[in-house]
Amino acid sequence: MGQNEGRVDANVDRAIRRGRRIVAAVVAMLAVGLLAPAPHARQAVDAKERARLLELQRAAVTQLQNATRPGATSDQVRDSLLDASKQIQALAADPQNAKSMLPDSLRIDLRRAAGDLASQTAADPQRAATTTGPILALLEQARSQIEGEVALGLTFQGSYSQSKPKEQAYGGHASAMGPAPANTPSPDDGAPVPVTFEEGAHLPAKTYCGGPTKDHILESACGGVALFDYDGDGLLDIYLVTGAGLTATRDRVPHHNTLYHNLGGWKFEDVSKKAGVDLAAWGSGACVGDFDGDGRLDLYVTTFAPEGTPGPGPNVLFRNRGDGTFEDVTARAGVGAAGWSTGCTFFDADGDGDLDLYVARYVNTTWDSLAHAERSLIWRNGPHIMVGPAGLPGESDLFFENVGNGKFVEATDAHGLTDSSKAYGFGVVATDYDDDGFVDLFVANDSNPNLLYHNLGNGKFESVGLAAGVALNGDARAQAGMGADAGDYDGDSRMDLVLTTFAHDRYSIYHNLDGSHFEDASVSAGIAAPTFDRMGWGTAFFDADLDGKLDLFFANGHIFADIDKFPQLGETYRQKNQLLLNTGTRFRDVSERAGPGLQIARVGRGMAVGDLDNDGDLDVVINNIDDPPTLLENRQSTGHHWIAIEPRSTAGNRFAIGARVAITAAGQKQIREIRSGGSFLSQNDLRAYFGLGDYAGPVDVEIRMPGGRNWQFKQLQGNRLHTLTLSDTAGPAKAGR
Repeated sequence: MGQNEGRVDANVDRAIRRGRRIVAAVVAMLAVGLLAPAPHARQAVDAKERARLLELQRAAVTQLQNATRPGATSDQVRDSLLDASKQIQALAADPQNAKSMLPDSLRIDLRRAAGDLASQTAADPQRAATTTGPILALLEQARSQIEGEVALGLTFQGSYSQSKPKEQAYGGHASAMGPAPANTPSPDDGAPVPVTFEEGAHLPAKTYCGGPTKDHILESACGGVALFDYDGDGLLDIYLVTGAGLTATRDRVPHHNTLYHNLGGWKFEDVSKKAGVDLAAWGSGACVGDFDGDGRLDLYVTTFAPEGTPGPGPNVLFRNRGDGTFEDVTARAGVGAAGWSTGCTFFDADGDGDLDLYVARYVNTTWDSLAHAERSLIWRNGPHIMVGPAGLPGESDLFFENVGNGKFVEATDAHGLTDSSKAYGFGVVATDYDDDGFVDLFVANDSNPNLLYHNLGNGKFESVGLAAGVALNGDARAQAGMGADAGDYDGDSRMDLVLTTFAHDRYSIYHNLDGSHFEDASVSAGIAAPTFDRMGWGTAFFDADLDGKLDLFFANGHIFADIDKFPQLGETYRQKNQLLLNTGTRFRDVSERAGPGLQIARVGRGMAVGDLDNDGDLDVVINNIDDPPTLLENRQSTGHHWIAIEPRSTAGNRFAIGARVAITAAGQKQIREIRSGGSFLSQNDLRAYFGLGDYAGPVDVEIRMPGGRNWQFKQLQGNRLHTLTLSDTAGPAKAGR
């Protein structure tokens, strides 16, 4: 047996065992009477049917995973697709002795998918992967429907029901089944907390997102934030994105995005109107990049703007004039995108030295739907809530290729980035997860499998999320992905991924095993238990205490505005944010002991990290719904040393977006990436910060640009920012301070 074949068989065994454990757990729950009372005979029939359907669904997912695993032979691909077809056909068959748990429309779609698989001629994993996305989404709908039957009427997570049974069936967000993960104590949990966050400033700008009752899903997901130095004075400025308000009669009340100019000393000035970026649209998020290579950072803002929307939008590209003002060049550049756009990122997709643009999109909806929305679902026998996203039509993501002269062309299909499943996209992370010198893409999808696009190095991408192990979590379940980030949390020089999710579901860490495959390490890394009762949005890996290990920050907040009226559910609308410090092998939640800034409870959404006061440690900005933002100053008192790197190219991609920055200090290697976008609809500091712990000696730096070219800088001094020019003849480092 070959090595690849052995790996496939081992993965098959693990997946089958995991599926059987899940089915056994569901059956066990039924056996011990955790479900709502029902006649004994009917309960037995339902239990048997549910277990049968879950086994078929898991088996189909397993076979699709087998078909897309790298190294699978042509025969293995064909056999796996045929086996998946048989399992799906059985899943969609008419039940003989029980009422169908799947709606007729879904069973029709499943039968069609089974037929497509049976006629599939793809003989390699890459081609198979391009066809499995929509089918995987159908299987996830089936799983949600089957497990949703279990959840109805229960008092634990995942419980949706309808207040009007005759209405068309809509689902809510994906959440877990079963009790919260156990919190495994560690000797490190009681160790002192060396970092404190306090409010550094109070900014008056309030972010709006619809009305107070949140009747429509559009009213749940506003509020990106961008940290970038728009005027080149060396200080990070703050751009806050807002939606519109709604009156009691559901009429729109426009509000303006806000740009705060950093004056130093934690003082900020509102320059939104003067700078020309006081956009009054239904804003979602923002990302920055120098799209025209003139050495100035430009700003892209995503919005909700269906076709025919009057006024600003859809989406806006602000070109930086270099005099403190911006101009709207959206139409000229060709990057307007109708619909509901969310996360975005500028990145060099084809290694040609300029920045392309990826835009995630969410639900296809209308202003009329917003105006007439009703909360017709019920969450855990408690509040009436909005419908969706499950059951609502999604929108495909978009890719715009930079063709020079300040212009883009929409080229999603041509580059292999087709979102055929029309998943509900939110956070986007551009990261070189396989360390081959070409920037890949991870997209966090809400209640759909996540997307991972592998850059083939020729401007084309392949969808590998399922094969890589990041489309679903370790339970083979799609989560309600909101925000995401990438970072090397365990020091093995490979980029891992973190994902924030819905209430009553753990956030996820995907540990990068070998540059091609990931494993769900949420429990072993210690983040599953502390995040289970929160609802997460923005997130970031960063070294809060400068000890050389990446920590985690989560911005939290619910979407059900009246959840506090049901204390028996143990959920709150306003929630505290979280800081988890890295102990080397796992994370410990230190939020309650990390200063007064972590005791603030608001409805957090977008979040970005950056050094707002240029003191060497990273601060945090959270954009809050129906509230002003939270600015958290990092007041760590460890005495640890640090170094910051600001790469600058002499042409094209001037801010070196997509570059991998590696340092070596005291024999330890650390890596960062310069990224546009990320978190939840937000933009972090474009400078790379590294903690050095107690080490005070010189630092070696290596920088690799997209495409693979490298630069090395030796013996740099710590405790300062270095601006490093990436020229054909790279000279000595220029110290920023």
